[in-house]
Amino acid sequence: MHSLYAYSLIPVVAISLLLFFTVVLRHRGPWGLASYCGATALWGLNLLFAFSPSQSLSDFGLRMSAAGAFVVAGYLHAAYDLTDQKHYGLLWVAYLAALTITIAGVTFPGLLYDPVSLAAGPMFWPAMALAMTASMVPFWHLARAYLDADEHKKMRLQYLFAAGFVGYAGAWTNAVMLAHDRLLPYGLFFVLASLLILARVVQLMESGAQRRIFERSLLYSALTAFLSALFLFAALLFLADTTEPVLRDYGLSAFFLLAMAALAFEPVRQQLQEVLGRTLSRDKAQASDLAKALAEQEERAHQAHRLAELGTFTSAIAHEVRNPLGVLTANLALLERSGADTEIVDDMRRQIDRASHFLDDLLDYGRPSPLELRMVSVADTVELARSSATAALSDEAPDGVRWHLDIDADDSTIEADQSQLLQVFVILFENALLALTDSDSPEIAVTTDAGDDTIAVEVADSGPGIDDAVADTLFEPFVTSRKREGKSQGTGLGLAIARNIIERHGGHIELTDHHLGGACFKFELPRHQKVLAAATASRNPSPA
Repeated sequence: MHSLYAYSLIPVVAISLLLFFTVVLRHRGPWGLASYCGATALWGLNLLFAFSPSQSLSDFGLRMSAAGAFVVAGYLHAAYDLTDQKHYGLLWVAYLAALTITIAGVTFPGLLYDPVSLAAGPMFWPAMALAMTASMVPFWHLARAYLDADEHKKMRLQYLFAAGFVGYAGAWTNAVMLAHDRLLPYGLFFVLASLLILARVVQLMESGAQRRIFERSLLYSALTAFLSALFLFAALLFLADTTEPVLRDYGLSAFFLLAMAALAFEPVRQQLQEVLGRTLSRDKAQASDLAKALAEQEERAHQAHRLAELGTFTSAIAHEVRNPLGVLTANLALLERSGADTEIVDDMRRQIDRASHFLDDLLDYGRPSPLELRMVSVADTVELARSSATAALSDEAPDGVRWHLDIDADDSTIEADQSQLLQVFVILFENALLALTDSDSPEIAVTTDAGDDTIAVEVADSGPGIDDAVADTLFEPFVTSRKREGKSQGTGLGLAIARNIIERHGGHIELTDHHLGGACFKFELPRHQKVLAAATASRNPSPA
């Protein structure tokens, strides 16, 4: 019974350590989940020690079993992080209480369990009551946050709630069984299930390529651990005689133990491998970089497939619409020569130009041109875009716009497609100029922040800002904050085109805040294009 119970603890320790190291080393947080996983691993490890044949190790495990109080504090920490709590005072109280309980358990080992009979000690039931009461706090926070959360966050809250509920149920079941000297692993199965649910929480906290990298990281860790254990077990079979204690006493169970041990520390091995690889190798690209690049390329390939379908669709639309527009333009010229009303002719020409401009934007979005990469000066591109945007808007641009350009011309060179980067700045500048039409003190600020590997650019204006109703979907096609009538109609494709160009360069763009008070768009681009990205950009022509 002791052996079966002890072996059931090994998967709990292994999976919790795997999640702990993955969250800390691969994702640099979230620290609440890392604390919960680490505390669970510590709790399981101490119970494992408690059933060790070594008297000293067994005594240590029994004394440290009270450290399970940190599981409750860690779960509260995870709930606080996920519900965006601002004040962490209660959390520090929980950690202090966990530390106090742990110190008391080390100092007076019989408080929770009798060291000999494992019967419940004098503080066992009070500690259980305190743990059950404390567990209601994170559940309450999660339930309250659930009411106002969006659909994506609701799913994360549900999984964390389920992980905590199942984990607590397993831990309490295990504790009560130990107090009655029933060494059955039923409660540990619940704890293991909660850790698997917790892996889903970590997965949902990532987005896009990062989520796929996390999934593959866990998959590759499991495969590597399995293969490593298989080779080590095979070596023991071939190199050791049949009296080898590990093989004689445990048989295939030894393989399972080896696999679990390798799985727990696989993220640490990967991290050490990459640190040594970066130190000793000239090529700084390591396995995680290649995995990230591969996931990004798969996402781009999926996006390219969708754009190819859209390109075919937009080409058909352009063909069917441009021909009638050409006929209308020719007839409009005849009307103009025949003495038709000038105002009516001008209105018709504006509408034809608007339709033609919309078709151009639609083709730019649905049939992106391949990137022609070269070294480009951001400072020069901004100057060219400023004059191009002002000239394009003609009399629609406000007078007296004050431009604040904070750009280091000597440190603004990046590898990019100059014409497409120019298009991004023109789109942002035209939007800013049109937003300043009714402004008393029109201002536009362009700021760059150059790093070693990336350059960040901010384009801000002093206009009225972006309507909250469209802020979350502003970069989606056919979404615009401008009116669709009047001189400066919006097609809703400009920012979608800008986003596509920036993302195809390996960057990202977002709407943020600025002291000017209007709209502020911040995007970041790499200094140099990665080999995979550059190759893909070059060989992916626009769909026909």
